[in-house]
Amino acid sequence: MKIALLLRSKKQPKNENEIGQAVVFSVEKDKVIGVENETPPLKDVKALASWALTKKVKEIYSPSVDEQLRIFCKALGINVRGYDELSDDRLFQTFIL
Repeated sequence: MKIALLLRSKKQPKNENEIGQAVVFSVEKDKVIGVENETPPLKDVKALASWALTKKVKEIYSPSVDEQLRIFCKALGINVRGYDELSDDRLFQTFIL
């Protein structure tokens, strides 16, 4: 399974929710077996969802969640979760250490 961890952009502090980069983790049996750094297209929800589908991402972890993105991705079989929803997620906690 692939999980994309979206990171805020440090270059544009005016919009603290702007995503600058994504780290894509390949995970098998709760172990990370690969890591890729990506710059996903962020012009709209469809572009981001299309990128995730192309990269075969099954879950997106984001600092903030746009409900339109969540609904659109869910229809494509991609789960979108906000960081605030992940406080008890063991795998996510390993990413932020």
